[in-house]
Amino acid sequence: MEGRPGKGIIPAPWFITAGTPDTQPGILGVLQSPSAGNSYIGMHSGKEFLEGFGQQLPQSLTPHTTYVLSFDMAFTANYLYPACYGNLAIYGGNTPGDTAALLWSSGNFTHTDWQRYHAVFSATAAWRYISFWAYPVAPCNKSQFGIALLIDHFSAIDELILPAATATVKPCSCEAVTDGRILLHVAGGVPPFQYRLNKGLWQTDSVFTRLPTGPYIGEIMDSHGFGASVDIVVTSPWKNCLVVLPTAFTPNNDGQNDIFRPKVYDDIHDYRLRVYDRWGNLVFTSQTPDAGWNGTFRGSPAGVQSYVYICSYTDSRQETHLQKGSVLLLR
Repeated sequence: MEGRPGKGIIPAPWFITAGTPDTQPGILGVLQSPSAGNSYIGMHSGKEFLEGFGQQLPQSLTPHTTYVLSFDMAFTANYLYPACYGNLAIYGGNTPGDTAALLWSSGNFTHTDWQRYHAVFSATAAWRYISFWAYPVAPCNKSQFGIALLIDHFSAIDELILPAATATVKPCSCEAVTDGRILLHVAGGVPPFQYRLNKGLWQTDSVFTRLPTGPYIGEIMDSHGFGASVDIVVTSPWKNCLVVLPTAFTPNNDGQNDIFRPKVYDDIHDYRLRVYDRWGNLVFTSQTPDAGWNGTFRGSPAGVQSYVYICSYTDSRQETHLQKGSVLLLR
């Protein structure tokens, strides 16, 4: 709705369907700040005088399809004349200003602050034009122009596909730590999405980290205000916090026990693993528990023998550990 403020003018590609809608603010004493951007449209109407504006759609609406359109509206008690309420009617048609089908109506409102509206409607035909009218539905005892409304911040017209929420959960490493992780997923809906856990603050990131064990309610909300929720439980596979290194592994690519790495049931950092052969050669080193040894050395399979490892790390209690031992490579 961005355009130069003026009486009886509105910004392209919008066009006037009736009366003299205005690009606000500052016209006829309307001083409300925009909901978004720098300008918005204002209209007033009465029984014998209607104001409206419209737009040709980029593509016709599909019959029997449900759509959603979002925008902000506010009422102003004076729009050159005293007003009683606001009411918006949305019509579909095949010519500019055509009111062939009433698609949606807001009903009477008197809030003077901007509020978000979500117009949900079903197309009865392949309408090529849409128009918006300040439409009187009840008499006003203050003036003959008793309907006044301000409108701003239009979304696109989107097919209504209600969103659904699912979650991916990383358990806590052990019960005493808070390294659980939840990733919320959305199917359907219209982006951008917002996310929250347990009625907390909305955020644009779908990932929640540093979580303790327990139940959670994950919620998502799409750009039209439609939402969905999912019940989630963060668990822990291990009561006690510890790091366990295996005594043998079999790197034969059978998908079982192919990698030598620790099983970590703790929230650790400053990790380092070193593996040496019987002659003291360093055959493998890693600084993350996820990166383990696949049983190769300098690009070739390492020999079947026992190897010495040294593993150091700092645990969730900020205590340092140094574990030494041997691991048998089998094929």
